[in-house]
Amino acid sequence: MEAAMMDSRIQDVATPVFELAYNGQSITADIARYALNISYTDHLSGESDELEVELEDSDGRWLNGWYPDKGATLDFKLGYRGAALAALGSFDIDEVEYSAPPSVVRIRALATGVQHPLRTRQGQAYDKLTLQDLAQRIARRNGMTLQGKIDGVDIDRLTQYHETDLAFLQRVASHYGYICKVIDNNRKLVFWKRGDLIDSASVKRFTPADLISWRARDQLSQVPSAVEVSYHDPNKRALQTARAAADARAPGGKASSADVVKLTRKSGGKLQAELQAKAEMEKRQLARTSMFITVDGAPQLAAGRNVDLAGFGKLSGRYLIEQARHRLSRQEGYLCELELKRAAPADKGAA
Repeated sequence: MEAAMMDSRIQDVATPVFELAYNGQSITADIARYALNISYTDHLSGESDELEVELEDSDGRWLNGWYPDKGATLDFKLGYRGAALAALGSFDIDEVEYSAPPSVVRIRALATGVQHPLRTRQGQAYDKLTLQDLAQRIARRNGMTLQGKIDGVDIDRLTQYHETDLAFLQRVASHYGYICKVIDNNRKLVFWKRGDLIDSASVKRFTPADLISWRARDQLSQVPSAVEVSYHDPNKRALQTARAAADARAPGGKASSADVVKLTRKSGGKLQAELQAKAEMEKRQLARTSMFITVDGAPQLAAGRNVDLAGFGKLSGRYLIEQARHRLSRQEGYLCELELKRAAPADKGAA
């Protein structure tokens, strides 16, 4: 069973539809007429994916028999009638909010993959292993399958400081230029190399005429001239420094500030420190130019994918989706609100 929420702008072209299941049982037909807004937010890293369902409740059923049970789950699918719907995941209900008048209930749920064992804080030390070994160990401990290519990164020693497994792994992965995320209902732990995402092909191309709204932020003075990571060299018994300079060919272009970012980490040696300096510079260059756009909804607009923006002058280029909010509403239909970071400037003459 599927439910449609139609936008007058596109109702003669495509009808957006959704499916919602509660504890594995479809409730789409039961709630469709009460649904005001449904939004799904897909984060590339650092935060839990979220589902929020807003429903009218004039007869008070959500205060009584329909009040969600503790530990209940929601499964959500979204797309257009006549095409296969995208399964966007399973979510644990985290919060119920009620307001009146008018009587409205808002149900907020977090991706199942970051619940339960992954949320348990613990302290532990790890010695003489690779990033791949660490990811595999944490995946197995939480009953998940590890996916993605991880280059050989040797790590002498790491300490998990009363952190959750996921927060700890995301922190370490970020130091070496990787992004990791739990997907597929807590079954898969996926690693991506940030550089590979930046270089991947775009799934959509937009011009200003294609956008419902947009705004841009270009932090002209935010790209440092270099990043330095200090590390202890046991052979020389002294503090050494690895350095990564701004790359004019990278997303943020040449340095826009004379500042040097200095970090001190337990890197384990020269190679590890060099990798960390390079990863930090890559992250800072990527963060320079941001776009926030609203477009007609499309399930393939997911965090970690790229889109091309053309016709925006010096802001044109290939952009990485850092956050995608898919919003279905009674008034506006299916829209996507995207937070983008520029992965590459437009080819010369293509702006």
